[in-house]
Amino acid sequence: MKKPSFTVILAFGMFLSFQLSHAQIDFSKHVLVNGTADKWWARSHADVNNDGLLDFFVIHNNANGGALLWYETVPGFGESKKHLIAETGPEGKKFAAGDLASGDIDNDGDIDVLGPVSPGEWGGSSEPLTLYWYENPGWEAHKIAVFPSFVKDFDLEDLNGDGKLDVAGTTHHSRRLFVYRQDNPDSWSKATEVYVEHLHEGQHVGDVDGDGDLDVVSTAFWFKNPGGDMTGVWSVKSIDPYWNSDDGYDWIHNSTKIFCADIDGDQRDEVFISCSEKFRTRVAWYDLDPDCGDQWVKHEIGTNAFAHTLQVGDMDNDGDLDVLSGNNGDQGYPETSPVILFLQGEGESGGPIWQEQILTMEGAYNSYIGDVEGDGDLDFFRYAGHEGKSYELWLNKTVDK
Repeated sequence: MKKPSFTVILAFGMFLSFQLSHAQIDFSKHVLVNGTADKWWARSHADVNNDGLLDFFVIHNNANGGALLWYETVPGFGESKKHLIAETGPEGKKFAAGDLASGDIDNDGDIDVLGPVSPGEWGGSSEPLTLYWYENPGWEAHKIAVFPSFVKDFDLEDLNGDGKLDVAGTTHHSRRLFVYRQDNPDSWSKATEVYVEHLHEGQHVGDVDGDGDLDVVSTAFWFKNPGGDMTGVWSVKSIDPYWNSDDGYDWIHNSTKIFCADIDGDQRDEVFISCSEKFRTRVAWYDLDPDCGDQWVKHEIGTNAFAHTLQVGDMDNDGDLDVLSGNNGDQGYPETSPVILFLQGEGESGGPIWQEQILTMEGAYNSYIGDVEGDGDLDFFRYAGHEGKSYELWLNKTVDK
C-alpha cells in the first residue's frame, strides 16, 4: 500500500485543525405557526410593525391560490399573530407566486409588500399574473403590471440607484425576465422584457460587475443592468451551462436557487448557485474574471440534492460568509433531507474551505436567514418542504456564548 505523502498529511492536519477550531453553532427552536402553514412557498421577512422584531409576509396555498397575510413575531417567540392583508386581489381573484418581496415602496418609513394575483402554479401557471403592491398601513392596493404567466421569483430593489424600489421577476411558463422601473409609487414602466429559452427558477440581484448598479441573475444567467432608466440592452450571459442547458420545460429542468454576495471583498458580488429540484447536486459559487468580461471561475462548496434553500451570511460571526443549503423535505426522502450549514474557514492557499454542520435531516424549503431580534447574529426561519404545515424559527445562540 502506498504511503500518503507529507503534503497529504499536512493538508489533512490543517483540515482537522480547522474542524476542531470551529465550534458548531447552537440554535434554540421555536414553532411560530403550527399546523396551518399550507404550501407557503412565498414568504418575505421584515419588521412590519416597527417593534424591532422580524415579522413575515406569506401567501397561503401558492399551489392553487389563497390569501395575502402577515404574521407578527411576538416577544418570547411563541405562536405568531396572524393578520389578514387581503383575502383576494381588487378583481376578486386569489394570490399566488413562487416568491414574495417586501420593502418601503413609497418611502414613508414603513414596510409595504407585493401582492401577486394568480390562480396558482398548479391551478393555472400559464395564465397571466397581475402584480399589485399593498401599502402599509391600511393595505390599499396599487397596480404595478401584468405578467404573461406565473412568476417564480421576485426581487424588490433599487436597481438603478435613484432611491426608488424597482421590481424584477422571472416567469417560468413564458421564460422571460421582466424589470419594472418605479417612476413613482403609482406609476411603473417596463424597463425590459428578455426571453431566454431555458429560463426557469432561481433569481437574485447584485452588483456582479462592480459598476455601481444592481444586475439580475436568474437560472444561472447573468442579466447585465444597462443603468440609467434601464431601457437599454440587458445583455445575457450564461454563468455555467451545467445549471441551465436542459431541454425540458417542466418543474424538474433548469431549476436553481441563486444568491449574490461579495465573498472575497473585491467590491463585486459573486454568484452562489444550487439546484432546487432533481438534476444536480452541486453547491458552488462563481467569481466573474475581471480580465475577461464574461468568464466565470467556479468554486465548489459541497453537495446537496433538491437544494431549495440557499442563503449566504456570516452565521458564526467570524467575519466571513457562510452558506446555508436546505434539501426540500417533501421530495420523497423522509428524514434524509439534510439542511447543511457550510461554515467558511481559510485554507492553506488562502482560499475558503468549508466545514459542514448538519442542522436537521428533515428539510428546509425556501427558508431564510435574518437577525430576528437584533442581537447581532443571524437566525434561521425553517419551512420543511413544499407540503409543509408548520413554520419554525431557529434562534442562533452565537452571541449568547
